[in-house]
Amino acid sequence: MEILKLNKQKCNEPKFDELYEMISGLETFLDEEPDFNDFLWYKNLSEILDFQDHDGSFKLFEAYDIPSDARVDFCYWPTYLCTAILIKAFLTDSKSFTPKAKLGLLKGLEASCAKNLRGHGYEAFKGQIDALNIFIKSGLNEFIDLYPGLCPQFSEMINKITSQFEEKLSNEDFLGPWGESYEADIKAINEYFCQRQVFVYGTLLSGEANHHYLKNSTCLGNAYIEGYDLYDVGYYPAIVAGDGLVIGELYRVSKEDLPSIDRLEGEGTLYAKRCERVILNGNATFAFTYIYLRDVTGLERIPAWKDDYVWYVSYGSNMLKERFLCYIEGGSYEGSRYHPPCEDTSHPIAVKAIDIPFDMYFANHSGSWENAGVSFLDTTKKGKALGVAYLITREQFRHVAAQENCGRYPQEDESYGWYENIINLGTKDGFEVKTITNRSLRPYNKPCQAYRNTLFKGIRENWPEKSDKEIEDYLDDCIRG
Repeated sequence: MEILKLNKQKCNEPKFDELYEMISGLETFLDEEPDFNDFLWYKNLSEILDFQDHDGSFKLFEAYDIPSDARVDFCYWPTYLCTAILIKAFLTDSKSFTPKAKLGLLKGLEASCAKNLRGHGYEAFKGQIDALNIFIKSGLNEFIDLYPGLCPQFSEMINKITSQFEEKLSNEDFLGPWGESYEADIKAINEYFCQRQVFVYGTLLSGEANHHYLKNSTCLGNAYIEGYDLYDVGYYPAIVAGDGLVIGELYRVSKEDLPSIDRLEGEGTLYAKRCERVILNGNATFAFTYIYLRDVTGLERIPAWKDDYVWYVSYGSNMLKERFLCYIEGGSYEGSRYHPPCEDTSHPIAVKAIDIPFDMYFANHSGSWENAGVSFLDTTKKGKALGVAYLITREQFRHVAAQENCGRYPQEDESYGWYENIINLGTKDGFEVKTITNRSLRPYNKPCQAYRNTLFKGIRENWPEKSDKEIEDYLDDCIRG
């Protein structure tokens, strides 16, 4: 993560390279996941709050006495960006907001109302679209729904803009001042405002008893939330604050359908509807979900309500997701042997870097990798290998384990194949953690460069904090004999 360096420039001495660098830094930081426990992230948030002007803006010039187009680019635009960053952080963890941060958010919201989010001159409408998309990135719908009274001026502005976009859609008024079409933008923004994202994990799931409440909704895919535990309370499940990971489905739901779902969930009495950070396909977004309000003492904690999942841990070429997906979807990676698809070709729910308490070493002669060595674990003693955990169904795990073991799923009472031994590594987020290797040490053999490059890319993909040298040193240390 890059460290933000914000400084105000004199109106008569603009340094455009620095200005655009600051704008780019803010745009990048908006895409970062808020984490108040991350020193660098919190340092950047503090930099933004310390940079804020007395008028609530985050302008990059000492004053507004600059041409109006530059005023939009370097005064109003950074104000929108910084305020959106604060909104996203507030939605993620409002309890960690200091009084200074909350005041900064409030003043930023007020300052964002100065131009009704519009751009300069003939680009006024385009500027409004761009500004709306910045705030949409921060979770605008959920923020307005949850905190309409935090800054009534800002909420009123967004509601008026929403009405204007609805009117444009109704009248098919899609053209700008130069005859350019904004049809796609207008339709996309209207679709965003008339729908809400909802994360479900129980009887609202596809195939379950109450799924018909979502018959008019769009399923965006399997997703998960962290910081909660799932319990079986009888005919339905419940989540409460905890240290686990809860699997479910993410839906885009019409605003008109939300009240019926609220009634089903007993919102306010049995469950509370809250905005949570949801991970979909590795990307974070915001969605409403329902949190249980009653005591779960004595109830059974369960890993999932619908399907049975397990963490499969790779320490070899499957650390690279592109390579691993060949086992799920079918196919071959860069000329290696073909793998048939799994019956369920859905992608892993979650992917996480993980430490394995054994050393990795290279051995055997692989026809797929130039007759050179591939990765195994030395389970004869404690060690530390780098691994990547994929949260997949047990059926998918059986398929992957069989493919790794010459087409046969490993059995406890037989020795067959290279990866004949399933190793249990405990639990993570309430789910079993498993990997595979051989029961005995295999003949040492160095890897070919192509295999080594694949491992390098897999480690780089999942361990971004490691330097190239650290990765190379790790791979060198795994060579024996």
